Amino acid sequence: MSAEVTCPDFDFWEFVACNRCQLPLSSPSGPTVPFWLTECGHVICNNHLSPNQSCSQCGSPGIQLIPLQQDMEPPMSDWFKSASHVLDSAAYTIKFQQESMAAQIRNLQARYQQQRTYIEKLKRENTQLREILATQGQDLHHDRLQIESSSYLNHNGKRQKIDALRPPTSSSPRSVATPVGPNRITLPPGQQPPQLSSNQNAYLDENAPPHNQHLQ
Repeated sequence: MSAEVTCPDFDFWEFVACNRCQLPLSSPSGPTVPFWLTECGHVICNNHLSPNQSCSQCGSPGIQLIPLQQDMEPPMSDWFKSASHVLDSAAYTIKFQQESMAAQIRNLQARYQQQRTYIEKLKRENTQLREILATQGQDLHHDRLQIESSSYLNHNGKRQKIDALRPPTSSSPRSVATPVGPNRITLPPGQQPPQLSSNQNAYLDENAPPHNQHLQ
């Protein structure tokens, strides 16, 4: 069984050199001259600095320089990190961003489901209210037709009565019927009332009913 081969960590600083003369930055005794990093992305040793502040590698005029060292500020320090370290950092960054976005998406999905359930409830209530309003509208239309029909006169010149709108009546048990009197006797014109004798009058008085009869 072969032994596992482990690769040492890659260190890019081992390969940093002047872009103009290829003088290495790293040496057993340390850098012999100062090195500079240009804003245009070139490594220049102190031997190839241009007096007119232009890049000796690409010729860009008026460039700015910073001392090349391992404790530089980002983003320049990131240029000299190993690719594996950069990829690990990028993978962590991607994981962090994905987890943050996934948390927001789950929250939005939960809120969407809650609002959807509430909207469905409102739709059902709206449908029920529409049905109630439709029923009430039909009842109002029917009542209006009855009221309008009562305003017309019948053949007798009177308004029709509506039993539906008439309040219910009930006979009172304490009401007493009014007695009806006797019918009137009307004589033809020119005819005199008959003369009754005293005997007939007495007979009538004896057989008369309790109440008096009036003759006209």
